[in-house]
Amino acid sequence: MKRLTFFLILGFLTACNAPYSQTSAGPLGVPNAARSLGGSTPIQHVVVIMQENRSFDNLFHGFPGANTANSGPGHGKQYVLQPVTLQWRVWDLRHDHPQFLEDYDQGKDDGFDSQIAKFKTGSECSDPINHPSCWSFYTTQKFKTMAYSYVEQSQVQPYWTMASQYALGDNTFSSNSGPSFVSHQYMIAGQSGHSSEVPDGQPWGCDNQNKSTTVEVLQYGQANPPVFSKAVGHEVPGPFPCFSYPTIAGLLDGAKITWRYYVQPPPNSGSNLSAFEAISQIINGPDWSNVVRPDTKVLDDIKNGNLQQVSWVMPSGSKSDHAGPDSGSGGPDWVASIVNAVGESSYWDSTAIIIMWDEWGGWYDHVHPPQYPDPVTRAREGLGFRVPLIVVSPYAKAGYISHQQHEIASTLHYIENTFGLGSLGLADARADAFDDMFDYTQNPIVFQPIPTKLNAAYFKNHPDNTPGDDY
Repeated sequence: MKRLTFFLILGFLTACNAPYSQTSAGPLGVPNAARSLGGSTPIQHVVVIMQENRSFDNLFHGFPGANTANSGPGHGKQYVLQPVTLQWRVWDLRHDHPQFLEDYDQGKDDGFDSQIAKFKTGSECSDPINHPSCWSFYTTQKFKTMAYSYVEQSQVQPYWTMASQYALGDNTFSSNSGPSFVSHQYMIAGQSGHSSEVPDGQPWGCDNQNKSTTVEVLQYGQANPPVFSKAVGHEVPGPFPCFSYPTIAGLLDGAKITWRYYVQPPPNSGSNLSAFEAISQIINGPDWSNVVRPDTKVLDDIKNGNLQQVSWVMPSGSKSDHAGPDSGSGGPDWVASIVNAVGESSYWDSTAIIIMWDEWGGWYDHVHPPQYPDPVTRAREGLGFRVPLIVVSPYAKAGYISHQQHEIASTLHYIENTFGLGSLGLADARADAFDDMFDYTQNPIVFQPIPTKLNAAYFKNHPDNTPGDDY
C-alpha cells in the first residue's frame, strides 16, 4: 500500500448503506428543498459537465457581485492572491484528506501555506496519515504562497461569459473533504461508502486486476494516540474499490429515463473520472453500454439528435482545468463548445446545463465549509471547500448570482426533482436542487453563442488521452 509516498494515492470504501432520514428538514436537520413532481418544469434534458480541481476564489476572483477575496490567512500571516496561468504545470497542489485537514485547520481555514511533502516514518509515526506531527511540509516561500493564487479572467473568459449571461453560484461546495474520486461517487450516488481518498492502484474500479488494491475510509473516532476529535474521524485501510450501493442510474432506469456518461477512452478511463467503473451492477450489467467513449461523442449525439435525457460529461487532461504536468488550457473552450452545441440545436428550449468543478484542488478559498456528520458513522465526511457553479439554460435567471448553499450532490437532487425519481436519501437529500437559480415562468433566454478560440470541430479532430485526473 502506498500510504507513505509523496503524491499519496490513498483509498476509499463502502460500508453501511443505510439512508439518510428523508424529512422536510433534510438529514440531521440540514435544510433541503422540497421534492417536486417530475415533468412540472419545461426541462426534459439535463447535462452535467464536471470539471476538475478549482476553488471559487481561484477561478472567479473579482467576479462582479460575487463573494471573492484578494488575500487569505496562513498561520498568522496574510498572503495576497497572485495570478497564475490556467495551464499550471508547475505543480499539482496536494488535495487529499490530510491536506484538507491542514487547510481547514480545525475551522480556522488558515493552513493553505503548509503543503504536505511526505509522511515521516519510524517508531513514533506508526500511523502517520492520521497524525500531523508526522507530516513533513515544504518550507520554501514558493510552496507557502502557491495555493494563494487565481486565474486571470482573460484565460477563462468563456466561463465568465456564461456566468454573466446565466446563473453563477458562489456558495457551492464539494460534497466530500478530499480528492476527485470520492467527489465523483457523490455525483452519481450521493455517497462514497465512506471513502475518503483514492484507490492505491489503477484502474480505480471493479476491473482492477490486482485484487490487493485497497482504498482508505474515514471512521468515526480517534487515532492512537488521539489528535483530532472523534467527529473529525481517522482514516483506515479499506477494501477493494468495487461497490454495489445504489446510484442515480437505478432510479433513472426504473423510471425509463435515458442516460449516458461520457468519458475519455482507454488507457485512462480507469481513473476517478469514470465513476460508474467502481459500481459493480453497472460495469457488470447492461447499463455499461451507457458509459460512452470518447468524451467528444457528446458533441456528435447533440448534433445527430441523440442526446439522452440525462448526460454526464467528463474531461480529458488538457481540457479538465486540472493543474499539474498534464494540465492544459482547453477547459473553457471545451465546456463552451458543449454549451454552444446544445444552444444551437433543437434541445436548447428543454435543457439545463450544470457546470461544476469537483473539488478545490488545493487552491485557496476564503469561505468556511460547513461540516456535516455522516448519519451512519457520525464522522464528518464533508463538506469540502468551495467550488464554482454555472447553470446555463433558457430558464436560468439571467445575470444572477446565487448565494444559497449548493454542493456536488445538488446535481442528483436536481435530476431527481426534474424527472420525479424520488430520492436516494443520502447527500442528495441534504443538498438543495439549485432552486433559486431557475425561473420557469420567465420568457426563455434566446441563446447567443459563447465566443471561443477552439470550437467543437477542434476537439473532435484532436483526441486527448492525457488523464483527466490521476489523484
